Amino acid sequence: MENKILLTFDLEEFDLPLEYNFPIDVKKQLSISAEGLDKILTLLKNHNLKATFFTTAFYAENRPQQIHQIVADGHELASHLYYHSDYCIEHIAKSKQKLEEISGVEVIGIRSPRLRPLCQDAILKAGYQYDSSLNPTYIPGRYNNLSQPRTLFKNQHNDLQILPFSVGAFLRFPLFWLSFKNIPLKIFNSFCKRVLKKDQVLHLYFHPWEFANLSEINVPKYLKKVDGDALISRLEKLICHFKPLGQFSTVKDYVQRKKLR
Repeated sequence: MENKILLTFDLEEFDLPLEYNFPIDVKKQLSISAEGLDKILTLLKNHNLKATFFTTAFYAENRPQQIHQIVADGHELASHLYYHSDYCIEHIAKSKQKLEEISGVEVIGIRSPRLRPLCQDAILKAGYQYDSSLNPTYIPGRYNNLSQPRTLFKNQHNDLQILPFSVGAFLRFPLFWLSFKNIPLKIFNSFCKRVLKKDQVLHLYFHPWEFANLSEINVPKYLKKVDGDALISRLEKLICHFKPLGQFSTVKDYVQRKKLR
């Protein structure tokens, strides 16, 4: 099987400042994410690449035209639950229903905001085929998943497919959005190349709000060390580096082609 590169984006209302007790109104939350999303869609179109957007139903309700553009460009739309900061188990099914209502396409994937554990039986019952909420590494204060598989696996109790994020091939170094913007790109790419060689798949995730101008936003500096057009430029360099090494794909296409039984 050819090497697969999965670019995924968590499309949500930009509520991150609230975690640090910095106020930001909902209108501003939505506009920042919308700004970054427009840049990402342009970049992907310029390179003729397809990606997966895990989207909150609340964002979709407020930016339906962008949702239609995601679908029209051939990207996958998946669920990031209903709200980014408010959760109840009913949101698992309701977010899928709302996203499908707005987009007109089937939603088969889900990712939990902040990667909280979700009831996987409820996920399967709602009609999803895969869950992409597992980072198989250790993040202090968040989670310790060092004992979990590093690549696609099936829940041992049901038919749900679980797709983890990529981590370092040996020490499980987290290759997530914070690493992408805070370590030199040459080193980040080197880690990713080793993963691709070992696993034949590279699964990375980002947030559209990262690609907006965050200079006036009150969040810790390491969260916005590189942002806006500079981060778009960095992502384009990553894309150009990996184009010769594999095929860029949506998660849906990858999971359905490699479905485990």
